[in-house]
Amino acid sequence: MKKVLALQRESHVALGVPSLSVAARITEVLGYMESIGALTFTAISENDECAAAGVEWADVLILSKHSSPNALELVRRARARGVRVIYDIDDWIFSFPKYSGGAAHRNKLELIHELISLSNVVTVANETLERKVRAFVPEPLLVPNGMWVERYVLPGSGAGHEALPPRIVFTNADFLKMQTAKDMLLTALQVFFLRHPDYVLDFYGDPFPEMFSLPFLHFTNRMPYTDYMRALVSGSYQFAITPLGGDEDAEAAEFNACKNPFKYLNYGAAQVPGIYSSASIYTGSVADGKTGILVENDFHAWVDALETIAGDATLRQRIRRDAFDDVMKHHHVSRSAEVLRRAMGDSA
Repeated sequence: MKKVLALQRESHVALGVPSLSVAARITEVLGYMESIGALTFTAISENDECAAAGVEWADVLILSKHSSPNALELVRRARARGVRVIYDIDDWIFSFPKYSGGAAHRNKLELIHELISLSNVVTVANETLERKVRAFVPEPLLVPNGMWVERYVLPGSGAGHEALPPRIVFTNADFLKMQTAKDMLLTALQVFFLRHPDYVLDFYGDPFPEMFSLPFLHFTNRMPYTDYMRALVSGSYQFAITPLGGDEDAEAAEFNACKNPFKYLNYGAAQVPGIYSSASIYTGSVADGKTGILVENDFHAWVDALETIAGDATLRQRIRRDAFDDVMKHHHVSRSAEVLRRAMGDSA
């Protein structure tokens, strides 16, 4: 059976915590593949003294946006041993917008390019990344994002129920991914919660300066991916909000277009209906009014969307059902596993 080492690393945007990209893009898929008997895997941090032994054990080494000297040393060791190296890119790591805490990693570009040059396969998460990385990777392989739905949603799990008092969920890593419309969003939320003081906004992620202007926000720091998914499923949320800068944020538009609709996949799997900014990553995945609500980054549009979904239980139930079905049929982790198996050199 093939032995795979997933190399964990520190987050690029939150110091001292493990990367969520490695969990969502790599270990989740490997866990599914292990559960069906396709391989065996382990995950070790690039800074762990056991990492070198992991490379000695493995047939395949998988990295995700790594950019450290330790990772480079491990990749060189892997190549010397004949270990197959896969480098996954799920974000535009070659430049960062002003809002992002990842800007500090700009000085790692030389290391990133060297790691890419040493890899047998470079995988990407979406078509925009596939197009952009062709400038220096002639044949990237698109591994679609996927959800291991059955890992989290079981009969009696409570998914789809709504708590009282009603709860809204908002997840955000890094700083708020809005520039031009940020004040608009904060004002729209303040207006909605002034009208509906019984509602609670549960926030999961990294603290951002503006959160102190939202007294109705209950903060929970980022947590391991599996714990986060279980929190979504058990949270009995009425709906979710997912703001993201669109074309109005010219400086960040291309960077944001390289992102992935993981929040839609997470909320869909957890049966939480969502409101999403009409940014390209969501207009390409969310069917407006069917699997979610798409909204322009405008004050009145956001307030109207909040009022509409809060006031229509039938709409919420329909979105829960249709989004869950969409994730199961079109974004299941089995699709990711099929392509990742090819990246590992397996023909079947």
